[in-house]
Amino acid sequence: MFRFGWLTIAADDLAVWKQFPHALFALVKTAAATPVDEDVAEEFHLGAFELPEKSTLGEH
Repeated sequence: MFRFGWLTIAADDLAVWKQFPHALFALVKTAAATPVDEDVAEEFHLGAFELPEKSTLGEH
């Protein structure tokens, strides 16, 4: 399990995931509004996604 900060997921991201459960999303670091502080967790959001050509779970 990752413990690196916060992940913001938009409604559009969920819609893609519901339609394509095996989609692979890029993880994008959100630009910090303030200087980096060791006590403040980083924030990320989901970026572009890729659909696998073949399922790795044996699905058709």
